[in-house]
Amino acid sequence: MEKPEGLTVAKATLVSAPEAPTPSFADVGPSTAATHRRTPPIEHTATVSVFPHAQNFRVNRMHVDSSQHVYNTQVTRMNGWDKLLDNIASNALHDSSARFDAPKCDEDTHVEITKELVDWIQDREGPKRLLCMTGAAGAGKSALQQTIAEECSDSNTLGSAFFFSAADPTRNNLSCIVPTIACQLGLHNPALRDAIGKAVEDNPLIFKKRLGTQMESLIVTPFQRVCESGRLDSSTFPHAILIDGLDECSGEDNQEELLSTVKHCLLDKDLPFRIFITSRPEWAIRTALDNEPEGYLYQPAYHIKLSDMYDATAATAERSLIYGPRRETSRSS
Repeated sequence: MEKPEGLTVAKATLVSAPEAPTPSFADVGPSTAATHRRTPPIEHTATVSVFPHAQNFRVNRMHVDSSQHVYNTQVTRMNGWDKLLDNIASNALHDSSARFDAPKCDEDTHVEITKELVDWIQDREGPKRLLCMTGAAGAGKSALQQTIAEECSDSNTLGSAFFFSAADPTRNNLSCIVPTIACQLGLHNPALRDAIGKAVEDNPLIFKKRLGTQMESLIVTPFQRVCESGRLDSSTFPHAILIDGLDECSGEDNQEELLSTVKHCLLDKDLPFRIFITSRPEWAIRTALDNEPEGYLYQPAYHIKLSDMYDATAATAERSLIYGPRRETSRSS
């Protein structure tokens, strides 16, 4: 067996006490000689530290005998779930300590649109499962996203959230977004967590793969398999996936890759997630949402254009920002 780096096996030697000398029959009487027995050796039990100073590994089914051999031993430095945790961006969580002063809507602002967004998320049977909100800097996109995240968390509908930040190297790129989303989803269901961990164990290089491969391996396939096994009920599973500040992900190609991956891996599959993405109206999201042949999100997504001059408190009940003009039946229902 190959020993883990930096680990040594301490040796223990068992020493027996010297035997008492056997007395001569000439020195003892007949009765004494008849009853004399050799003094048995004294056994000493030594406690040894097999792997002194070792950490971050497990030893399964270990047996050490007096010949100092180790049999049938498995040493695992880190399981799949632990490796996943090493590849997440904890600063991107909606309740991360790094975002303790995150902006959110005041009670009297964005009231109408906040309600519409929450209603859209809670409507699991709605025809479109992606909503994109674009707006200039200062329009209140991140404040809305934070408010929605907190409300979804309180109602147990928040599956995961990821807040990009151009100033934070752990969350201004795509390297951690899929592991971070997968981790949050796995925390909602033990069977899903195990399936995600096994996916990492089966492919330890998964974090170096392209984004679509990561999403298929760490989210789509584990979720589908656990649902098929009956260990997860998709109709009650927290299903909101929130992504804020797509424009703060460096590189327009990376932004486009994330949008196309969301479509091919989440929207095109029979998954229950409802995804809410906010961004400045940069090239990647404008092109994807455009009513042109290359606008691959034009049909499957709702699009809200949030102006920095938008007055949420003056929103009219005659028009839905998500669905367009309201029908009389909708208003009366």
